[in-house]
Amino acid sequence: MPVEAAQSTIHHLVGLDGDRDHAAEVQALLRIIHARQPRATSLLDVTDAAGAHLRLLGPHFPVTEAVAADPATAAAVRNTVPGVSVHEADLPDLDLGRRYDVVTYLHDPAAQYPLTGYRMVLRSLAAHLHPGGLLLLAPFWMPDVTTRREGGEDLVRDEHGRVVTRVFRAVPHDGAHRMERHALVADGAGVRHHADTRLLHAFGRWEHLNALAAAGCGGDFLTDGLAGRSLLVGVRR
Repeated sequence: MPVEAAQSTIHHLVGLDGDRDHAAEVQALLRIIHARQPRATSLLDVTDAAGAHLRLLGPHFPVTEAVAADPATAAAVRNTVPGVSVHEADLPDLDLGRRYDVVTYLHDPAAQYPLTGYRMVLRSLAAHLHPGGLLLLAPFWMPDVTTRREGGEDLVRDEHGRVVTRVFRAVPHDGAHRMERHALVADGAGVRHHADTRLLHAFGRWEHLNALAAAGCGGDFLTDGLAGRSLLVGVRR
């Protein structure tokens, strides 16, 4: 296997989230899209390495494209969701030169931005929507939850029998949350260790809605709109 493909496969495995029912989440998203934008034909997904939502949502739209924040994520998505056009871009400066009916951002990396950066990201994503288009975003943990979340672990097995076990530790730090993650990936090539530390930010309901308003969108905050998880729904004015 070429080095780039092997690295993208590992990145995909580390990105898998065994705690989420992606099929149920996509069905919840489709219900919202069909109710609010029934003629939607184009989707732009800000994807993670696993591309789980993209893989399930994409077939419902004649035009499906993705944005990845870094080369490793882009390579992983091209490997796991072949045929989808993947743009590699920094979100605050995103400019693809076209608009879409639906833009989705359904995983935690939005939390890497402080509030000013988060508002820039929403403005950038909203600028890629047709009037009346939908911005669907799954927020990071709400602030009252993050202060109680200290650590955890999970184990994921993919369809090829490869196994990932992960542990994380997350503690409040300077008004944000410091997340340490370690993953062991076991496959036919052996066992590899991956680690990263990142600072994540959790915003309250009104901070999310005010950020949407500043981006030119009306908005709803659905506490359990994403199959039990919170969902921010913006409508481009």
